[in-house]
Amino acid sequence: MTLALAAADLRALGAAGRMSFRQLRRYPANFIGQIFWPVLLPAVWVLMGQAYSGGGDPQALDAFASRTGTTGVTLFVFVGYAMYMWLSTLLWGPGTALRQEQMRGSLEAVFLTPVSRLVPLFGPTLTNIVWVLFQLVVMGLAVWLMFGVVLPLEGILLTLLVTFAGLPAMYAMGSLFGAAVLRFGEVGPAVQFVRGGLSLLCGITFPIVMLPAWAQATAGAMPPTYIVAAIRDVLLRGATPLDLVPTVAVLTGLAVAFGAFAIVLFRVLEASARRSGMLGRY
Repeated sequence: MTLALAAADLRALGAAGRMSFRQLRRYPANFIGQIFWPVLLPAVWVLMGQAYSGGGDPQALDAFASRTGTTGVTLFVFVGYAMYMWLSTLLWGPGTALRQEQMRGSLEAVFLTPVSRLVPLFGPTLTNIVWVLFQLVVMGLAVWLMFGVVLPLEGILLTLLVTFAGLPAMYAMGSLFGAAVLRFGEVGPAVQFVRGGLSLLCGITFPIVMLPAWAQATAGAMPPTYIVAAIRDVLLRGATPLDLVPTVAVLTGLAVAFGAFAIVLFRVLEASARRSGMLGRY
C-alpha cells in the first residue's frame, strides 16, 4: 500500500512538472527578460567599478583583493548576481506558486486531490531549474563577449556541480514561502524583503567579511552563502572537487533542516487554513 501511494505521488509530481513546462513553452517571451537582466545588472556594477578604480589601478585592485581574496572583479560581481537572479526566480516562482493557484481559484481543488502535500509544495520547482541553467549560460557568455573573461571547462563543470548540489537547499528554503501563502495569502512584499536581505547577508554584492559579527553568523545559516563562495572558489581560485566536499556536506545538512521545517510548517498552516477557510480566499 505504501509503495502504491509513493508511486501515485511520483506520478502526480511528474504531472505538476509537465504542467509547469507547458506554461514555460506557452510564454517563450519570458526568456527575453532572462537574457536582459542577468547581463545588465552585473555589467553596470563592473563598469562602475572600473570607472571608480581608475580603469584597474593597482592600489584599487590590491584593496579589493585584500577583502575578497581575488583581483577578478568581473567574475566576482557576475557570480554574485547569478545568485541574485536565482533568488529572484526562486522566490517569485516556486516560492509563490501556491499564491498563483490561489489567485486562479484552483488552490482548494488542488488540495482536494488525494496526493501528498509535497507535490504542490515542491512540484513547481522543476521548471525553475531551467531558468537557473539558462541564466548561468547567459552570464557565462556575457563575461566572455563583453569583458573577455574566458571560463575554463573544468570550472564550468564544477560550477554546474555546485549548482546541482545547492538545488535541494535552495528549494527547501523557497518552499517556506509556499507555506506562508496558506497563512497570509499575498507574500509579494515578503519576497522583496527577503531577497534584499539575502543579497546583503550572503556575499552577493560584497564579501561577508565586511559584515558585523552577528550578520556573518546569520549568513552562515543561509544556503546562498555557501553556493556563491564555492562558485567563486572554483572560477577565481581554481578549487578542486575535493575542496568542495565540505560545502556539499553543509548544503546537504541545510537542505534537510530547511526541508523538514518547511514540511512541518506547511502541515500546521494547512490545518489552520482549512479551519479559517483561507484556501478558498483570494
